[in-house]
Amino acid sequence: MPNKRFYEKYANASLKFFYGENHENFVLSESPDLQNEKDNIGVEVTRGISEYEGRLSRLANECMEQNLPLDKRVTRANKMFRKNFLGMVHENLGFVIADPENGHDCGELHVRQIIEKIKIKTDKLQNLYKQFEWNCLYVFAEYPLKSKHILVLADLLNAEQLNKYDIYFINALDRLYIINARKDFKFQKHSFSATELGEFTEEAYKD
Repeated sequence: MPNKRFYEKYANASLKFFYGENHENFVLSESPDLQNEKDNIGVEVTRGISEYEGRLSRLANECMEQNLPLDKRVTRANKMFRKNFLGMVHENLGFVIADPENGHDCGELHVRQIIEKIKIKTDKLQNLYKQFEWNCLYVFAEYPLKSKHILVLADLLNAEQLNKYDIYFINALDRLYIINARKDFKFQKHSFSATELGEFTEEAYKD
């Protein structure tokens, strides 16, 4: 099941396209998670989801890894959420956990959650993390955010003056949005191929 180190290694692998030959100077560390002393760059890695969604993700991973039948999945969900599970467990060409509080397109909800996580990480950057010339935050949205959602996110970052991080990397599954706080929160998008995504996952699972 993916853990903290998995996400850090996945983020590191996916950043090869952005940093090019300088990428080899990054090492896994703590506070921030990726550090490049030679080029004076630090990258903190986080998941831009709520605690509830994090538990949903863990539940889905456990059920799929153990190949639990449907009734066992329901039992596991109720146990994990202490009979307060708000979603539904069903089979539809696979296994799906859905939260009925979210609509079909819950991109804006994810944007708000990312903003709240950025606020927490900004406070930690100022008070706890080692700072570099370039301080970056890599956020796993775990949702296929579109450019319209990133426009909203960039506007909120600007409005709330969340510019302590110089660059925000927003991982939206098969694409990475790069928001540059030094350039009025302008952003660019980079799409990954299925082959690249497979390589990132393989790299992240390596010991």
